[in-house]
Amino acid sequence: MPGAVALAEGVGGRIQLCIATSFTCPFEGPVDPERVLAIARDPRAEGAADVVVCDTLGQAHADQVASLVARVVAETPPREIVFHGHDTWGSGVANAIASVQAGAAVVDGALGGLGGCPFAPGASGNTATEDLLFALRPDWFTPAVFAGLVHESEALLGELGEPNRSKAREGARSNAPAFPWAVGG
Repeated sequence: MPGAVALAEGVGGRIQLCIATSFTCPFEGPVDPERVLAIARDPRAEGAADVVVCDTLGQAHADQVASLVARVVAETPPREIVFHGHDTWGSGVANAIASVQAGAAVVDGALGGLGGCPFAPGASGNTATEDLLFALRPDWFTPAVFAGLVHESEALLGELGEPNRSKAREGARSNAPAFPWAVGG
């Protein structure tokens, strides 16, 4: 890993330690948090700038996410913590909020929930960026930015022939003119 870290840093990049299936594995079932912590503590991962805790199957619940993220923050070498969640069971936004409250600095998303899981046929995509931003509402996220994001995600996903799974996008199309986040139908 030191060689990979040096290469990445040499071109202004960084290495992430992505721990897929941090909560459930499609082959082995529930994942023991100690196993995730052991990977994050492994000396071979030294130099990784981030630890990405992944709910690859989208089966975790908010308490699980908060507990594991808090433990990764407290019990592993200091790194930026990223949460990567899928919305297969409708908990993607709740899990992302729980991860931020537990110490995650970054949350992954995908426009319109694009993506999936090759080890779990039929699993839906990543948590929609639109839903994450609408729920977390960073200071820079305004109704105008949201409207642009909705239009861009609809165009891109339409071009790709992929479904748009964003609930916030559905809300934006509600034609509720009194609500500044509605962009109309």
